[in-house]
Amino acid sequence: MDKTKKRLIEFGELEGVRRTTGDSPNSTLQNPGGVSETEVSTKKNRRRFSRDYKLSILKEIANSTKPGAIGAILRREGLYYSNITKWREQLELGKLGKKLNEKDRKKIMELSKENRKLQRELNRSKLIIDAQKKILQILEMEDQE
Repeated sequence: MDKTKKRLIEFGELEGVRRTTGDSPNSTLQNPGGVSETEVSTKKNRRRFSRDYKLSILKEIANSTKPGAIGAILRREGLYYSNITKWREQLELGKLGKKLNEKDRKKIMELSKENRKLQRELNRSKLIIDAQKKILQILEMEDQE
């Protein structure tokens, strides 16, 4: 036989640069049952970090003195530096402190209620002072006439 002899190309044998779909009659990737071969992973759940975990990581980072130690901690724990930044802000705001007992919670509620009352009184006093200033300006204008 001559090597230069061309052979006949059957339907579906060549699909060009497209990826084979398994639909061609000569495809070796026939997919029985019609189930897709590609596996789509579900969305991962967002990680939640406990207060104790956050405090332990912040403490470990604060105690690290070697160059590159913070990066090593972040890689080991699978964290980003933005996590640390947020946790430091939470610590400064007191959101990572120890849990309050009922007595402390009641005291905070009383103090916040008193604070709101004093804010209202302060605003009322400012309005009265502004009104007194305007009245004084009006009286001074009348004396000049």
